[in-house]
Amino acid sequence: MKFQRNPVHGFTTKANGLVRELKNDLLVSDAYKPEPGIPPPPRQKFVCIWDTGATNTVITKTVINGLNLQPSGRTVVRTVGEGSDFNEYEVNTYLVNLFLPNNVVVAAVPVSEGGIAGADMLIGMDIITMGDFSITNFNGHSCWTFRIPSVEEIDFVKEIQEHNKKYRNLLLSPEEKRQLRNKTKSDRQHRT
Repeated sequence: MKFQRNPVHGFTTKANGLVRELKNDLLVSDAYKPEPGIPPPPRQKFVCIWDTGATNTVITKTVINGLNLQPSGRTVVRTVGEGSDFNEYEVNTYLVNLFLPNNVVVAAVPVSEGGIAGADMLIGMDIITMGDFSITNFNGHSCWTFRIPSVEEIDFVKEIQEHNKKYRNLLLSPEEKRQLRNKTKSDRQHRT
């Protein structure tokens, strides 16, 4: 990572095997701006799922009722339906503060109300695009990591090309090494 003038925050979660859902516990509160002498609203722990296919963050009735949230407005949401159909309906919106693992805080997040199977909250691309998000599945263990703000581009193809160039001779089979030596020798003879 290159030097950053502003603070960078992040977290990493490592699973004990391969996972089909990226879940984290996080704390949620009603949105607030910290001010001296004014206590912050209560925070509660909820389970979230990271979803790169969702444009926005969604909370369930469990979060709304648990924090006694009041709607900040309404919005129209679209969800996947049967076949190529989609569902469209109007729901309440809320403003919340999110406290992700390792003290990564995202304040005043507009979220919409919805149903989520297996979690209380769905983290969508509105949060994910604030930073860098990556998942690996090395040695049969899923690991996902998030940092905010984004600090540099992650490019697996570039990494692969640099690796292959650096270790080219170690990656060649004995036959490929022989062919490369013969080609190099032939090229030298043609130049002289």
